[in-house]
Amino acid sequence: MDTTPEQMSSRTAAGWTVALAGLGAVAGFVWDGPFLAVACALSLGGGAALGTLLSRRQMIATIREGQGKAAALGYADGIADMVVLEISAYRTSVFPLSGPDAVDAAERRARRKAAYRLTAADGLAHHIREAAAAALEAIDNARDRDAQSAIEDLMKAVQEQRHGT
Repeated sequence: MDTTPEQMSSRTAAGWTVALAGLGAVAGFVWDGPFLAVACALSLGGGAALGTLLSRRQMIATIREGQGKAAALGYADGIADMVVLEISAYRTSVFPLSGPDAVDAAERRARRKAAYRLTAADGLAHHIREAAAAALEAIDNARDRDAQSAIEDLMKAVQEQRHGT
């Protein structure tokens, strides 16, 4: 299905025109019979068609604005989720630093670099960037408890952004 604003506007106009023409036909038929049914259907349908044609430009602008806002919110939510994921992956590579579950220094550096790059990405909300910086600082300073707490705070900030609170 084509979801361009022009197509959405055309489908909306057609829907209103058909609905009002049908309503006019039923009302006219109930009121005075077939002649008035046709007259009411034509007048209400024609009025709906004329009204939607006159408001088409505003309708298209409203649809485009809504699509732009939805895209921006989707990007912001996606980038925030990726920040949580990358910082969690970096934390996992840092703790523990030694033993069978540890990763090598090259992987730790690669995960650190990815986490820092994503935290600096455009479109990331300021409060999420601050929470991510606190988490990265705690991980860099090898404070596991503080890192866990900071990641939880980051996850709360992402959830607050998603729910608009």
